[in-house]
Amino acid sequence: MNFENHLSRQLVKKLKLIQIGAILGAGIILMVLLGPGLVGSYMSYIIDLTLIYAIGTISISMLANYAGIWSIGHTAFLAIGAYLAANLSVRGISVEIIILLGIIISLVLGVIIGLSAGRFAALYMAILTLALGLVSNEIIGRWQSVTGGDQGITVGPAQLFFSNTPLDTNGHILITIVLVTLTFLVVTLITKGNLGRRWLAIKSQRMASMSIGLKPSLENALAFGISGAITSTAGVALAFSMMYISPEAFSIAIATNLLLCTVVGGVGSIGGALLGAMFLVLVPEMAREVQGISAYVFGIATILVLLFLPKGIVPGIAQRLKQWTNKSSSNSTSFVAATVDNLTDSDYENLSCLVENLLKPATSNLIISGLSVSFGGVRALDNVSLEVPPGSVLGLIGPNGAGKTTLLNVLSGYVKPTNVEALKLGKTDLTRLAPYGRVKQGFGRTFQHAELFDELTIEENIFLAAQQSKKFHNNSKTGTSAVDIAEKLIDNLWLRPYARLYPGEVPFGVQKVTDIARALATGAQVIVMDEPFSGLDAEERSEVRSILKAMKNAGVSILIIDHVVQEVLNIADNMVVLDFGRVLATGTPEDIKSNPKVLEAYLGSALKDGKEVLSN
Repeated sequence: MNFENHLSRQLVKKLKLIQIGAILGAGIILMVLLGPGLVGSYMSYIIDLTLIYAIGTISISMLANYAGIWSIGHTAFLAIGAYLAANLSVRGISVEIIILLGIIISLVLGVIIGLSAGRFAALYMAILTLALGLVSNEIIGRWQSVTGGDQGITVGPAQLFFSNTPLDTNGHILITIVLVTLTFLVVTLITKGNLGRRWLAIKSQRMASMSIGLKPSLENALAFGISGAITSTAGVALAFSMMYISPEAFSIAIATNLLLCTVVGGVGSIGGALLGAMFLVLVPEMAREVQGISAYVFGIATILVLLFLPKGIVPGIAQRLKQWTNKSSSNSTSFVAATVDNLTDSDYENLSCLVENLLKPATSNLIISGLSVSFGGVRALDNVSLEVPPGSVLGLIGPNGAGKTTLLNVLSGYVKPTNVEALKLGKTDLTRLAPYGRVKQGFGRTFQHAELFDELTIEENIFLAAQQSKKFHNNSKTGTSAVDIAEKLIDNLWLRPYARLYPGEVPFGVQKVTDIARALATGAQVIVMDEPFSGLDAEERSEVRSILKAMKNAGVSILIIDHVVQEVLNIADNMVVLDFGRVLATGTPEDIKSNPKVLEAYLGSALKDGKEVLSN
């Protein structure tokens, strides 16, 4: 089954989840419409409060699981929705407009905060969100004309846009049910779609995500903004449910409890969010007569879950059930036997044809002049200059610590040069471009350890790169879609048996080929490759060698570094040797093999008994 059919199956799954959400929502609505006579007014209130906190928990869970951002300050967005409801309802503003305003304000604020948070590591993001929660509490206490200060504020009647009659208690619960159902649907569509894939890629491999054109800071900001907007709707529902808002509803204790509920229920699980919300509401209610006992229950439950179900209750139980039911097929994710024993002429022709159809020949020189990089007192690169003509292969070799990977990282935009005279692709000054901006110019990159997106399958890794490429430009001569590009790469690079597996489930050689396929999917005209042959056996090297030859024949410019020197010498048009950050020698492969300085510094042991090792 190809990837396009797989995407169709995913769409069917989304629709099924939407149907389940609609059925659940309809069931709760029916229960509420039957009124207190069925469940009682107190139980209706408990259900309402549980669903309200479920909205907040779902939004935090989505942010943590897909973007890797843990927020301790989401009560600020809860407060935005609640105080908007309190202040606007007394002026006769309808519920729909209040919800819309809360979403817009929270989205903008969340994006602004997310842009800042996206610059930091996870720990600093958490600290920043904690500061958000503390600042919001301070504002609530001091802005008395809006919040009522410590005394709180009364909420006006809830009124719908097309109704002149204020809603009663059942009407308030219906608002909550509609909001939690919409939250379920929106989060499902986001996390199971392209947006969710992009967030998972950035969370998994931030640097590698930039190599296919993703913008981590903007994606993190969008994730934070959407999560905050969802939480604000819970604040609106909370205001109309309580009819009186006080600062205690937005304290750091509440923020901490929402995080605990996310962890206990299961990060990334909507069912876990519902369970966590029930936990948050029911424990204090059941322990009302014993002062302070709920804090101990929260703590003990969290410790037990982390010890025995580290993924949370719902995902943990689901995983155990899956293991029990699939014992007969426990080897379903075992390594697939190699599918390429000996490459035939037909295989190579197909591969060459694919690369030629996907990529346009390079037309610009890659120029580096006077490049120096220092880390503190260490000079990693010292006045390095080199050039890769269009469609040529330049081999870069040297001992460990020579500065090879640092050079590739400078080219990719991950490291800023200390000094540089020129760093250009044609007439484009690369120093002015962020990593994802260089992808737009036709620059691609592979990594020494593959750096695949761990939470995406092999085919999703390739598809995401092709999809990003289509947003920037159409390098494909045939104008094929991103799905078609991914399909062709999977089939012609011998990845079909592994397509539905995750990177951690496949051999290292498959990971390396997938990394190259991902770079090809971006439509790059210039590709820098960090040790594509390292860690591979003879058969896997043969596969990679064939791919590189097809790229060379298609006119793609390649800068390759590798300690498997014979492979580099066999494919390169020209060579550069680095030693202690300086250019030791340049020339053709034959020149490098016989260069005395290179023999002494790097190749001496390989050539001690003759040159036959390097001429295979």
